[in-house]
Amino acid sequence: MDKTQTIKDETEALLSKMINNFQVDVVETSGTFEVVIKTEDEVSTVIGRHGETIRAIQKILEVILYKKFGEAVEVLVNVNDFREKQKEKLEALASEYATKVQNTQETAEVVNLSSFERKLIHEYITANFPDLTSYSVGEGRDRKLVIEVKK
Repeated sequence: MDKTQTIKDETEALLSKMINNFQVDVVETSGTFEVVIKTEDEVSTVIGRHGETIRAIQKILEVILYKKFGEAVEVLVNVNDFREKQKEKLEALASEYATKVQNTQETAEVVNLSSFERKLIHEYITANFPDLTSYSVGEGRDRKLVIEVKK
């Protein structure tokens, strides 16, 4: 059973229940399958408010694929380069917070982020601000990212 083709087929079956015009490509990179969805008119339907729908689609696909293959399959769903745009926005946000922490020497907290968004900010802070550290605290919806000066 070809995983790439199965992922494409399952994604198309799921999307066909939501929207009419779309194209799906699946690319494997280092064990992660990136599902690239292109659509013209129905982008907001697939992405959802603050990316909630795209995350839900990703989770549903992971469950379907686990059932099909009997093992976890790491999937990253991207719609019309949403993830790249999201990464740029998050890096700008992280830079603002990091600069504020450097200037004030006070800890900053960032709330309402998904685990994916927190991961991107952690990576950005680590790579670009060697004098700062970031970590997550809290549980569930109350989880937040903390940026502070290294001790």
